[in-house]
Amino acid sequence: MRAVIAAILYKGVMYKYQPVYYMLIGAVAVAVIGFIAARKLPKLSGYAPVIMAALLASAAVWGTQLMVNQLGYVVAGLDGMDTIMTWIYFVACTAIAMLISIVASFLPMAKRA
Repeated sequence: MRAVIAAILYKGVMYKYQPVYYMLIGAVAVAVIGFIAARKLPKLSGYAPVIMAALLASAAVWGTQLMVNQLGYVVAGLDGMDTIMTWIYFVACTAIAMLISIVASFLPMAKRA
């Protein structure tokens, strides 16, 4: 769910990189596949949070790549904070989703029979 929110937030970022959307949508797809496979393939579904965490971390890093100059402008006082606030929300949401995925990777994905 947070990956969907991050994708919506990323639409408002000043400089966008198209593969970030694919990473976020991929994280959502892995979550759905992991949820569906949890009953029939519990060992396989245990890898879903790990893959999601990797996709979300990649999205945060690649989403930051084009914003580096803008961050410098804000630090130098040439632009206001309002130019990077949506990016900050995106990165925060993506980082929280990544941390939740990392914590979930240590939990069992299905009940034992």
